[in-house]
Amino acid sequence: MPRNRIIYQSEAVYAGPSPATGAHFQGGANTNISGDTNLVRQIQRVQTANYSFNIDRTDVNQFGQLAAIDRVVLTSPTVSLDFNYLFANLANEELLGFTVQKTGAGGTVTAEVSCISGILNKTQDERNYFIKTNAEGSDAVGNTANSVGVISIGNGFITSYSQEASVGNFPTASVSVEGLNMKFDTEASGRGLPAINPTDGKIIADRLFSLPYAERNNNTNNLASGISVLRPGDITFSLPSVIGATSSGNNQFNIQSYTLSFDLARTPIEKLGSRFAFAREIDFPLTVNLSLDAQVTDMTSGNLISLVDNDASTSYNPSISIKRPGSDDVVARLNLKNAKLDSQEYSSDIGSNKTVTLNFSSQIGGPEDKNNGLFISGLV
Repeated sequence: MPRNRIIYQSEAVYAGPSPATGAHFQGGANTNISGDTNLVRQIQRVQTANYSFNIDRTDVNQFGQLAAIDRVVLTSPTVSLDFNYLFANLANEELLGFTVQKTGAGGTVTAEVSCISGILNKTQDERNYFIKTNAEGSDAVGNTANSVGVISIGNGFITSYSQEASVGNFPTASVSVEGLNMKFDTEASGRGLPAINPTDGKIIADRLFSLPYAERNNNTNNLASGISVLRPGDITFSLPSVIGATSSGNNQFNIQSYTLSFDLARTPIEKLGSRFAFAREIDFPLTVNLSLDAQVTDMTSGNLISLVDNDASTSYNPSISIKRPGSDDVVARLNLKNAKLDSQEYSSDIGSNKTVTLNFSSQIGGPEDKNNGLFISGLV
């Protein structure tokens, strides 16, 4: 029976393993045979998902004819995927290829590693993404039908990541992806990969994928299980005192929201003889930005010219911790190291509390750099 519409209840979003052209079952099997483990995993608590492709064409004109005699594709199409999800643990981040230092209930980490070390060394960079659509009126969770619609994004690279939270709203994360191909299927089992061979644009014919059944929560970590979502009231900050505003002792400013983000802008690398970009390399340097909005309470002494004079020796290490609801267990901790204060903006008007916006930034270092960039740890 044809659908009249598609709504969120029928859809589920998945991510495959890296690399996108590799086997999607543990052990290298092309199909899900007995004993093989499916490496495609569901992304949990997705709130929005938008995907599109754009084809650029170049007109071929000639004297004597007004209309173009042809419109030729000279560059590879742009395939885009954007989605965001509620923050409950770091399972989605690990699935997407970020390096997450796993912790226990105490939240301690022995040796921190940059959150994009796997992306930088290419072991967790490129992967396929899948959006499965079940029959109208049916939940995707618990549905075992394989005759469903599947839209796949092949050779996907993350181009941006952001996390934000504010008073009165759940913490969320947003991800943007650029890919090389989009594929449409009417079955969710034993279908060919959406990935293409970037050197010649040919389909990967000898690899198949199958989408697992959607689950309410696929997290098996005992410490993280049972968490439906994290709450703004369980977010704590470790912040430095900066000129004009203080966060030490009893003189803490009241943080209302934060946004932590970084872009992984990509440059497609092409060559003669290839219809597609054979690589999408990251544009360096990479900058992580942290923006904090807070209500101003007390002030602290300081002088801008002193900050400028001592800028070379002045850096900050702001940290954000999100605890398990009802306990002191740290589910997620984000440490921004060697950050600089970029701006400090005050706002005051009749009828509103005075506010300040603090903007910090830090550059991401290499996989071995433990002193610069963003470091993520917690429960997976």
